[in-house]
Amino acid sequence: MVFGVGLLVNAVLVAIPVGGSVGALLGIDAHRAATGQKPLFTGGNSDDGMSNGGDSTGGGGGHDTITNNGVQHTLYCDLSYGITPPSKTEQYTLNPNQWGVTSDSTGNGLCMNVTTLVNQTYAPQTAPEFSITWQFDHGPQTAPVHGYPNIRVDNVLPKEIDQISELNLDLHWTYGVGDTPAESTDVQALKNENLATNVAIDMFLDADADKSQNASEAKFEVMVWFWMSNEEAQPHGWGNPGISRTLDGTKFTLYTGKNDKEQYVLSWVTDVMTERFTGDIYPLITDLYNFGGSDYPAKDDYLGSLSFGTEAYSVNSNVTFWAEQYKIDIKS
Repeated sequence: MVFGVGLLVNAVLVAIPVGGSVGALLGIDAHRAATGQKPLFTGGNSDDGMSNGGDSTGGGGGHDTITNNGVQHTLYCDLSYGITPPSKTEQYTLNPNQWGVTSDSTGNGLCMNVTTLVNQTYAPQTAPEFSITWQFDHGPQTAPVHGYPNIRVDNVLPKEIDQISELNLDLHWTYGVGDTPAESTDVQALKNENLATNVAIDMFLDADADKSQNASEAKFEVMVWFWMSNEEAQPHGWGNPGISRTLDGTKFTLYTGKNDKEQYVLSWVTDVMTERFTGDIYPLITDLYNFGGSDYPAKDDYLGSLSFGTEAYSVNSNVTFWAEQYKIDIKS
């Protein structure tokens, strides 16, 4: 995993229907075939694109791009690539972030499809649509996660958490079998494909502002899960639930544990799949610092990074995660 005020990030379709993404993917595949490239999601991508937060124009750089009426669809199959589309409003970075893919990994791989506007003029506080299509076989039990493709908030953090008054979230996502976005999530169809994944907000906190921005050095990782497909993709501390809190009619239960980096991982997990959520999730942070003690962040610790995405464990056939809407408004 990777990694305002008054920042809003809104992943929307920018006035194009689902069919626009479908056509883009099919068109990109046809383009690859015509130019002698491998079809999408055939695995074996060795280009790690290790810019990791560097600038990307949303086109060129060897990535497949289709432009139609000022709207670009660009496919990124790199292991890691910082995609920061030029924008005249808010900034954000997307990343395929296949941090767990090695030479021993098998499957069709993972690609991120990002829709951007050529004129860089987004409606205030909006970001482009993105989707993730992937398929991996099971990894080793000691390292089952292949990646956490995500969108990260930029230019707002770090910020001391007691200087935050609200963390308003408005999102809508879906998961579906196949190479194109689904209008709704068919849980049984995904279960039939043995999908192991989760959908979550991922945050890092530390008493040191610099360390709070580093996913490897931060003392605390705080997650807010909106779906866990099965127990294979469980949080640290699963089986030992802590307190629960209900926000926007959605019940979250806290699980705590440590990862292999000895970071404290504090995960709020919904009891049921939650494709749509609108509400202030800041109480999930205040609950943690109100516990006190070294196992929980303090109120003057820094929130250094905040991202939203899906952890790719394994699945039998290609599946697509689609962030149809994503807004995050961090208020002082």
